[in-house]
Amino acid sequence: MGRILAVANQKGGVGKTTTAINLGASLALADQRVLLVDADPQCNLTSGVGLKGQQTAAGNIYDALLADEAENPASFVLPTSITGLFAIPADRNLAGAE
Repeated sequence: MGRILAVANQKGGVGKTTTAINLGASLALADQRVLLVDADPQCNLTSGVGLKGQQTAAGNIYDALLADEAENPASFVLPTSITGLFAIPADRNLAGAE
């Protein structure tokens, strides 16, 4: 069974994204499979893992949020350059979903 970790804080600029990227990369390097989900329209996590401007054929997190329940969540996942580290990227359209 997998575990879900959330990096959250109400205040901006406290290192949430940096912490999530570094923790995810460290776990992946320790032979864990990690999925990072970028839910921020600024897309800093997406950029930080080298996926800026990329998405799957199904789309990105914005498309996943608007998809039917029957949509396969794995169709939104992209691999990163680190083995075992995957991400669902965001884009600026996510601001409209808030």
